[in-house]
Amino acid sequence: MTPASMTPAPTTLASATDAGDMLISGRDLKVAAGHYRAEIAAKAASGLLGIFDKWFLRVTARLLAFNPDRSWEDSVRQEIERSPAQNRGFEWDFMRLRLFLDRWRQGRFVRYRDRQRSRIHYFPKYGTEFGGDVLLTCQGASSSLSWGGLPLMKTVFDFAIYPQLLSELRPKSIFEIGSGSGASAIWLADHVAMIDPGDRTGCRVHSVDLVRATASHPGVTFHQGDCAHPEGLFDAAVLDSAPHPWLVIEDAHHNVAAVLAHFHAALRRGDYLYVEDSEIKGDDILRFLDGREDAYLVDTKYTDFFGRNATCALDSIFVRATD
Repeated sequence: MTPASMTPAPTTLASATDAGDMLISGRDLKVAAGHYRAEIAAKAASGLLGIFDKWFLRVTARLLAFNPDRSWEDSVRQEIERSPAQNRGFEWDFMRLRLFLDRWRQGRFVRYRDRQRSRIHYFPKYGTEFGGDVLLTCQGASSSLSWGGLPLMKTVFDFAIYPQLLSELRPKSIFEIGSGSGASAIWLADHVAMIDPGDRTGCRVHSVDLVRATASHPGVTFHQGDCAHPEGLFDAAVLDSAPHPWLVIEDAHHNVAAVLAHFHAALRRGDYLYVEDSEIKGDDILRFLDGREDAYLVDTKYTDFFGRNATCALDSIFVRATD
């Protein structure tokens, strides 16, 4: 992931809602909070409440104590005006609650353009809740993550997201564009094996780069190919015979729209497309999605698992939604 400086996030009720579509508010906000509290209650029945759940219950309990005939926005604003020093934390809590519920009500699978429109409420360039300090160090500060003695250039967030996606998808084929040292492909193959060690059909990882990686692993085939010529990245016979579901990972940063379009012909409903380092690939993604916008939906379960876009794949963990 390429680090960069970022503009500070909104920190007040006013700045969180200016110059664009308004955040969830009024009755919609109260209804959404009630629905999410019901989801937390269902979790509590099995005794599994996380830090976020407890924070949500604590904040909404305070909100529910206000006059029910008034909007929470008005009540919070009055509370802050009455005692600003004592309510700085509460103002932040309320803003964060609205941001969360605003995206949660959209559901799990969201169109790319809808996600882009809601970026106005977050860091304007990246649409994430996290600042430059987090992005600078999310691969490791003085050294990067490693796997099998090789540098693994994943963010700490994606290091946790990928295994969950693999566990849910149970891919039969993984195609990685951009091998690097080969650590990522080996890491993926190891995780697939750990998730389902009894699966005798297996999952093959195919990884390609301009220079074929010299690493080796029984579950990985390394290829040589040039993104300038997407049709030659993998032999047609490999693509034709590879079983689905697929996970396709774009991490080569070259001719991105054409590479994605090449795989579009082979992807099927339910396959996943994971575009890494997408903060610099927005135009490429829009070109690829032109005419295909309903075919690929952002899976917010993964892009927002640790908060909105806490991943190198900003709004770009896609599921193929149509054939």
